Amino acid sequence: MKNKNCLKLKMRLNLFMIRTIVLCLILLSTIRINAQEERVDRNNITTPKPQLTLHDFAYPIDLFSKEQHSNFVFRYKIKSKFSVELHGFYDTYLLANVFKTPIITKLYITNKLYLFSGIELESESDNLQLNLPPPQLKFKNGMGYDVEKNFFIQFDHDLHFNKSVIGAYGTPSLFSLSGKYKF
Repeated sequence: MKNKNCLKLKMRLNLFMIRTIVLCLILLSTIRINAQEERVDRNNITTPKPQLTLHDFAYPIDLFSKEQHSNFVFRYKIKSKFSVELHGFYDTYLLANVFKTPIITKLYITNKLYLFSGIELESESDNLQLNLPPPQLKFKNGMGYDVEKNFFIQFDHDLHFNKSVIGAYGTPSLFSLSGKYKF
């Protein structure tokens, strides 16, 4: 009898967590956030957007360790609704460093909704002479929605090609929902 009550309580907590997460996502997607106003030229001349762009950032995990996350994105616009992107993620940890390089093609179906597909290579470098696994090869695909100019929500699917063991910081084949706010 005690186990049944515990199971019912866990089910209620799981439903509560799912509802809370869904409500938070809805709230975040409906709130309009503007970090800064766009600069307007005095002569009302619109400058064309460049075909090749670069975005990057880096931040420490905490103040007491040397762990750090960094990211860059090279984007080359082939047509107005089709682009190729080279991403780079470099994460430093205590035991090993992880470098991911996905190459992705992105196709906008509407002005805000897009599909993407590509390949990612994930490799780990050893800091403490551990026996690390070989690089992981993944197939990435998914869809995203640009809520605003500097805020998007994206659904990813990562599928592993090789059968090698997942490394210390690697992930198995997975689905993920993410968002990014740029300011």
